[in-house]
Amino acid sequence: MRRRRRRGDDAQAVLETALVIPILLFLVCNFIAVMVQVTVQEQLNSATALAAQSRFQAPENAIDPSGTRCCGAPGMSLATAGLPTGCRYAAETFYGTMTTYTGLLHWLRATLCTSGGDSGNAAIPPMQPVAYAGSPSNAEVSCDIGSIKPGGTVIPGYVDRALNPPAGLNVVTCSASASLDFADTPLAWGVFWTPTLHAQAEALPPPFRQ
Repeated sequence: MRRRRRRGDDAQAVLETALVIPILLFLVCNFIAVMVQVTVQEQLNSATALAAQSRFQAPENAIDPSGTRCCGAPGMSLATAGLPTGCRYAAETFYGTMTTYTGLLHWLRATLCTSGGDSGNAAIPPMQPVAYAGSPSNAEVSCDIGSIKPGGTVIPGYVDRALNPPAGLNVVTCSASASLDFADTPLAWGVFWTPTLHAQAEALPPPFRQ
């Protein structure tokens, strides 16, 4: 009787273990996936914020000369000739900051340099930003940046009408979106969701540029 009971207890223990271990592994995998998502989202927020701020490190009227290229996804570089130098600064900062878990990200490609966006208000309908001529359309970050052409023509930046009303204040905005895919990782067997990450940052010009 004792031997039969021991065999029965052992079989029950094996069955319970077989049921519990997959559930624990599933929970652990999803916990790790959530931690990765939070980490990547924080890095994406920082990258877009630093990109918007770095625009002001460039001379306000500077335009990239012919043949200028910068950064970009591995194996690709972005041609920025004829674009505001501040736009290239923003792109270089963004790509220099986004260095972790990039192999898991599938980016929503966007136009690198745009201008003329408007947050709008009750009286003025919001305007959509317009791409600079020749701006790369396969960038992982998009920045709305104003500039002044060599001839003195002013190209408006993004107008945030919540700031300095009623006229609004020209600011720099940068945004980026990507999906986080765990399909090529050991977590794939237990993680069945693909979150979409988005970040947008706005930077005010320094007082001497307002």
